[in-house]
Amino acid sequence: MPAIYATGAIAEQLGISKASLQHYMTILEENGYEVRRNSRMHRQFSDEDFVMLRAFLTLNKEHGYKLKEAAQIVTEPSFKPDEHLQHTIVPAVPHVSQFEDLSNSMQLLATHVHGIEQQNMQLLTLIKEQRTQNELLIDQNHTLKQQLGAMMQHILEQANEPNPAQQRQLDRVEQQNSAIMNVLNKLNVAQNQITASVEQQPEKQSKGLFRNLLK
Repeated sequence: MPAIYATGAIAEQLGISKASLQHYMTILEENGYEVRRNSRMHRQFSDEDFVMLRAFLTLNKEHGYKLKEAAQIVTEPSFKPDEHLQHTIVPAVPHVSQFEDLSNSMQLLATHVHGIEQQNMQLLTLIKEQRTQNELLIDQNHTLKQQLGAMMQHILEQANEPNPAQQRQLDRVEQQNSAIMNVLNKLNVAQNQITASVEQQPEKQSKGLFRNLLK
């Protein structure tokens, strides 16, 4: 019966993390490579899968192929893993530096960061558009206030302007006031004359002058 390895076991044998292995398998499966899965849809690796993954990592780390390029090579029907490995592959714990594993993790992180940056750019664009709309609303509000102020001023001016009937009545009142002021002025002049006469003439003569003035 062929050996079956879980994701954690095969990742340990390859010297990589489970997250890196899952990332590699996603790329391989996108190129048509299939791995057996159990009833819970967990991957189950065989010795052949282990050899394929070793060849995939060798192309990437030792021969300089990008992950997608290496995936395209190992998923070709004519691909022979032994031709790309220096010795016969048997399941064993390979020596992979921690730096290489860290590099793969950083690549995953960079992809995640790039997605966040794209979302941030979209959010900034929405904020900029909202700010522009707010400025337009402020300008429109200012214009409406000016128009309303002009309308109120015009209404007040019309309310303060009397109509022809009111104007005629105001003219009559002003004429009456002028006549009354003329009479008052004449009375003041007469009173002043009487006062001057009283100071200069006897009391009897002043009374006669007052009668004459009244007449």
